[in-house]
Amino acid sequence: MTEVGFGLRGRTLAAMLAVVALLALGVGLIAVDRIGEQVMDARQRLVEETARDYFVAFAHEEGLVPLARALDRHERHPYGAFHYALFASDGRLLGGARLLAAEQLPAPGLAVVRASDGRTYEVLVQPLSIGGILVIYQDLAEQDAFRQAIVLSSGVALLAALAAVSAASLWLNGLMLRRAKGIADAADQIAAGDLSARAPVGDTGDVFDRLAVSLNAMLTRIDELMTGLRTVTDSVAHDLRSPLTRLRGALSRAMEPGAPEEARLDALEHAHRETDAALATFTALLDIARAESGVSREAMAPVEVTALLADIGELFGPMLEDEGQSLRLVVPPGPVVVNAHELLLRQALGNLLHNAVRHAGRGAKVELGLQVEPALVRLIVADDGPGVPEDQRGRVQQRFVRLDAARSTPGSGLGLAIAAACAKLHNGRLLLEDNDPGLRAVLELAR
Repeated sequence: MTEVGFGLRGRTLAAMLAVVALLALGVGLIAVDRIGEQVMDARQRLVEETARDYFVAFAHEEGLVPLARALDRHERHPYGAFHYALFASDGRLLGGARLLAAEQLPAPGLAVVRASDGRTYEVLVQPLSIGGILVIYQDLAEQDAFRQAIVLSSGVALLAALAAVSAASLWLNGLMLRRAKGIADAADQIAAGDLSARAPVGDTGDVFDRLAVSLNAMLTRIDELMTGLRTVTDSVAHDLRSPLTRLRGALSRAMEPGAPEEARLDALEHAHRETDAALATFTALLDIARAESGVSREAMAPVEVTALLADIGELFGPMLEDEGQSLRLVVPPGPVVVNAHELLLRQALGNLLHNAVRHAGRGAKVELGLQVEPALVRLIVADDGPGVPEDQRGRVQQRFVRLDAARSTPGSGLGLAIAAACAKLHNGRLLLEDNDPGLRAVLELAR
């Protein structure tokens, strides 16, 4: 069906091109004929008037007889489309062309007449002040032949140009349809459920390549979101099953008939803690989903990140002191403003500092820093703890991923995932680097 549709479009285009070509040819030939006729008429008028003025001046200086001899000589060896004749005042032909008798001459001025040789002439009759009548004949047949030659040559040129344009249009149409067909085929596969389909991208960099690149980027993004949705669903089903089971068990113990009041209160307190943990997990997942989908971008506004880091350092300072750790703030002088989602940025930096507090160990040194570049800013949380193995640094940014060493500590495994989603919202990225020793978490934000 697709091929038939594309073929019908090709025939429709050919018909349209044929109609346009015929219209263009007709309009072009009419324009050439009219313009050519006007140009030739103007030229012939100029020639006639120039010849008239010359012969009138010649007659005044030399007389009628010398002028008649000159016209006879011209008529014996005529050239061009013009003939000349001189009549006396009494109607006698003194010299020149014998195309009309005196009684056949039109009134002074211009007129079109048929002469004795059967041809049609444009005749200019000019009475002379010294006596006599000067007659200038222009053969219209030669003018018509010249105009027809111009129209014919122009028509051939227009036909060649239209044929070239039509061929180029048909070729370009075929090329566009082939390129569009590749994109349409990819869309059909995607509509059928194959999210791995991609539009073909050439190496010309034209609008179809850019469209295919944009479409493929969109499809990749959709595939990422779908994969993320499946991952979240699987992870929620796996990681929340245990706390929900414990919550149900605690509520069952609290509801047992005859349970001591103290045991009932302990069970309710346990259920409350499990509920808080489940709600925190769902809230974190919602924050990640909003950040990755771009919904949170509407809340972005100018944020002075130097002051933000100072506030976060002041907030987390006591927590680090309780763990026997120290916090050092390293920021450049002066304000640094970026367009950011402040709440999500605070949460991301808070998660990075929480990780440092939990995993760096007692006595660790933690650094909260800021580096500024023309195109981006880097928010840095570094510690001198055990760090993260290099082959695990990409994996720990995924949802619900926790390394074996961290499973004994509280948490859902969503802290780094939130930080990574925050970076993605700001057109940046989260980098986990070796601090030699320890871990250096860099939150890059585009300025």
